[in-house]
Amino acid sequence: MTELYDFKTLAIEYPSILDNLLAGNGFSIEFYDNFKYGGLYDYLLRNQFLNGQELDLFKAFETTNFEFVLNSLHTAQKINQTLSKVTHYLDERYIEIKNLLIKAVQDIHPLYIHLNIGKLAWSLNVFKKNIFTTNYDLLSYWALLRLKKKPFERNIRDGFFNRNTSDRTLTFQPDTFEETQLKLFHLHGALHFYEDQGEIKKTTAKSKYLLSEIKQKYESGYFPVYVSEGVSEKKLAQIHSNYYLSYCYNSFSRAEGGITILGQGLNPDYDKHLIDAIKRSKVKYIAFGVYSTETDSSQFIIESIKNHFGKLEGKELIFYDSRTFYEFTRRKSWEQSPFQAPNNNEYYPIFNEQE
Repeated sequence: MTELYDFKTLAIEYPSILDNLLAGNGFSIEFYDNFKYGGLYDYLLRNQFLNGQELDLFKAFETTNFEFVLNSLHTAQKINQTLSKVTHYLDERYIEIKNLLIKAVQDIHPLYIHLNIGKLAWSLNVFKKNIFTTNYDLLSYWALLRLKKKPFERNIRDGFFNRNTSDRTLTFQPDTFEETQLKLFHLHGALHFYEDQGEIKKTTAKSKYLLSEIKQKYESGYFPVYVSEGVSEKKLAQIHSNYYLSYCYNSFSRAEGGITILGQGLNPDYDKHLIDAIKRSKVKYIAFGVYSTETDSSQFIIESIKNHFGKLEGKELIFYDSRTFYEFTRRKSWEQSPFQAPNNNEYYPIFNEQE
């Protein structure tokens, strides 16, 4: 029987697991329960908001990617206009799918003020090199903003920078990363990223207004850069088709030291590209978080994960109880701070998204 450790025990015995973090949907669910209901497409489908011709379009392209379907409709509109053909039926489908995307984000995503930003920040604060997340929500980004402020004052960046003083737009510029910085990578994109004339840009606003600003971008035809495909093969193809996503994935593949995995199932059907990247990386210790349920015991999950990874050369796969992660990070994070640890209900100010 493989031993399941307390996270504190592993962090003491294998300190390099605090070099890198890979966070999945389970991490977001810890802070907002509605995230467990699946992605934007799944949410609309499950609640029967997506049907008729709109659903037929997704099925025809064999995709769950809103950006792909909307851009395809936009291309069809241009072709019809050029050939002097009617476009009203395309216009109607475009508007309806765009509105469904906005509805899904609005229904699923929490407001900034409804989150425990302190806990969110200290959960990431103990890591030294890289934060990798497959979540496309705004939680990790809001944590980044919090970590820059007192009492943490971490040197953390996501690679988005503004070199033009006359324009406050933030674009992805990886050459601005510094070796000593804690880096945040969204492996599957995020709701606040969009592509404009070949550049990947970040929507900015004060935290309490960010969701509204994102929705306005969608209204203007700038749709989120995020991976929404189901099977791993299609996810990897979508990643390779985008400069930002491929940069993040390559960075993940080059990770060194150790890594903590939290809130991830890593089922090869959906996440083989992540498993392959970890196996190619230079990480030696892989601390995998196990969250047992009434239907899946700890040992069942452990054996499944060992089977998913298969043979590991030069790496050690170790397991910890995910429920012990947050208490350790809270204590560890505030041990590193000269300030008194707050209670869970302490008020945190609303930060400006401009960096």
